[in-house]
Amino acid sequence: MKKLKVNYSWLYDKIQETYALSSHYFGNGKSLLPLRYTLELTYRCNLNCSYCYVGKKNSENELTTEEWFNIIDQIPPFRLITLVGGEVLIRKDFKQILEKCLDKGKVNIVTNATLFNDDLIKTFIDKKLLLLNVSIDGIGENHDKNRGHAGTFDKVVKNLEKLNQAKGNKKHPMLDIKTVILDNNLDDLVEIYKLADYFGADFFTPAFLKESNLQQNANLRDNFGEEFYKVDYPIKPYFDMEHFEDIYRQIKELSKKSKTVIRFYPKFNPDDDLNQIKRFYNEAINKKVQDIYDTCLYPWANILITPVGDIYPCLSYKIGNVKDMPVKNVWNNEKFTEFRRNLRKNKMFTSCQGCCQLKVKC
Repeated sequence: MKKLKVNYSWLYDKIQETYALSSHYFGNGKSLLPLRYTLELTYRCNLNCSYCYVGKKNSENELTTEEWFNIIDQIPPFRLITLVGGEVLIRKDFKQILEKCLDKGKVNIVTNATLFNDDLIKTFIDKKLLLLNVSIDGIGENHDKNRGHAGTFDKVVKNLEKLNQAKGNKKHPMLDIKTVILDNNLDDLVEIYKLADYFGADFFTPAFLKESNLQQNANLRDNFGEEFYKVDYPIKPYFDMEHFEDIYRQIKELSKKSKTVIRFYPKFNPDDDLNQIKRFYNEAINKKVQDIYDTCLYPWANILITPVGDIYPCLSYKIGNVKDMPVKNVWNNEKFTEFRRNLRKNKMFTSCQGCCQLKVKC
C-alpha cells in the first residue's frame, strides 16, 4: 500500500489562517498573542550571497544571550519559534539559545548548513527539532558561485549525510531544501530536487527573487510612509518561462514517486501551481497586488524580532523594541494596531509584492 504523502506546510498554513481569522475581522487591529515568533539572532554570515535580502547589515549591538533568554521566557507554550539570520549557527551561544527555545515550543531553523558539528546534530535529533531549512542554490560549483564561497556545496552535502546517518529512521528534524530560482541555476533545479529526494527531505521550496527592498530585513523605518502602499513594485520575469515550464514538469513527474513535497514562495495552489506561475508572470505585471494575492493574515499571527531587539510585523516598519517594553505590550500597541487596520483596509500594500508569505490567487 502506497504511503500517504502529508503536506505539513499546507496544514500549518490552515492552522495559522484559522488562528488569525477572528482577530482579523473582529479585533479592530488587535489580535491574540502570536502563534509564531521569528527570532533574527544575527545579521552576520560566513557566506556572501549577492541576492541575499539581509544584505550588509550592522552586526553591532546584538542582543546578548541573557536578553534572548528573556524574550524566549515571554513566549507562551505551544508556539512555533523560527530562528533565522544571517547565519544563526555563527553565534557562539547558538546551542544555548536553541535548547532554551526547544524547551519552550516547536522550533525550526533556517541555515546554510556549513557549520554543523556532531554535537549540534545530536541536539537536533535528541531534542526533536521540528524542521531544518537548508539553502541549496545550485549543484557543485554553481552553488559555490551563488553562495560566494568555494567548497560550500560539498560541505553541505557532507553535513546532510551526517545528519541522515545519525537520524536513522527518526522523523525529526524534518528537512526542507530551499532554492532561490536564478537565471544561472534553472538547469540545476531537477538535480536539486533529486538531491532533496535522496536525503529524504520533506519539502523542496523554490523561491522567486524579491524585487522590493521594503520587505523583511530591509532597513527598518520608524514611520509608515507612502513607499509602503503607493510606490509600485512590479513583478519582473527574469528567466525564460518556457524553459522553466519544461524543467518544472520534470520535477513534478519525479515528485509522484517521492515523499518530498514541492511548495513555492510566494505560495501557489499545489494542484495547479504551474498554471498559476505562468499566469502570475504573464498577467500579474499589469495587475494590482490586491488582485494577485489572497487576503494577508500574517501580522495577526506572527511577530519578528531583529538582532538588536527591534520588533516589526512583516514589512520593515519598526513597531517597538524589546528593551523598552515586554513583547506582549508591543504586539497590540497603537502602532501595531494601526498597521493591521491599514492592511485590512487596503487588503494589501504595493510593497508586499513578492513576499514569501503571500498566497497567489490569480
